[in-house]
Amino acid sequence: MEKSHSPKALATLMDRLIPALRRLEGSGETRATRISLLTYLAENGPCPMRNIAEHLQISPQAVTGLIDSLEAEGLLVRERHPTDRRKTLIRLNDHAKDHVKTARMNRADELTSLFKGLPKEDRAAFARVAEALLERLR
Repeated sequence: MEKSHSPKALATLMDRLIPALRRLEGSGETRATRISLLTYLAENGPCPMRNIAEHLQISPQAVTGLIDSLEAEGLLVRERHPTDRRKTLIRLNDHAKDHVKTARMNRADELTSLFKGLPKEDRAAFARVAEALLERLR
């Protein structure tokens, strides 16, 4: 029997945890990707679609569809690159900035309630492991 803290057991646990967290966000991966894209633009400012695709780790075609959808909803604006007319920059409009702020607050509330029932020591251990994993992924 495999130990619950072996790398393989932890990988299996992550395979179960990630989809469960996406379900917590609402309509699964699509909503999570939309919020990730909007948050990325809020934090980084206008950028080319290629950068968005690389950050989200999805195909350029998927990014185009996502941006088309968000643009149709009035959340994004396409504009020409100031120095390279071949490139198009994607930026948030003012309405999207409010949308991102609300989405972040809702997510924080959801995660707060998720962690609320855990002992302080478990939350501290989770924070240490999450920070260590993030550092390794940089």
